[in-house]
Amino acid sequence: MPISSQKEKRWSMRREICTDVKIIFNHRSYYARTHDIGLGGMFIDLNYVLIPKGIPVKVIMLQHKNNEEYVSFQTRVTYVTPNGYGLEFQGFGIHEVHLLQDILYESPYEVVRMA
Repeated sequence: MPISSQKEKRWSMRREICTDVKIIFNHRSYYARTHDIGLGGMFIDLNYVLIPKGIPVKVIMLQHKNNEEYVSFQTRVTYVTPNGYGLEFQGFGIHEVHLLQDILYESPYEVVRMA
């Protein structure tokens, strides 16, 4: 579990789900790996890129039920550690909530997939 110098306020539990994701910010793409995901956000392991706190980040990952389709989430950086970033989901609708619930509750405990 990542250690943060600030105490987090989460409104949902997170599951340890490790899957590759593509993140996009400032018109550049990078590849990262999730450490955990919850209904409110996720932690990504990405220690070679500097992203300031508060910056919007788009996250693209494979849809759980169909390994040929991708789903994207708008997030913002809420905290930064030497190991990665805490991202909070921003402005998603009911469709994205259902996709996220599928990832959280219908996938195996640890999911390992390539983006």
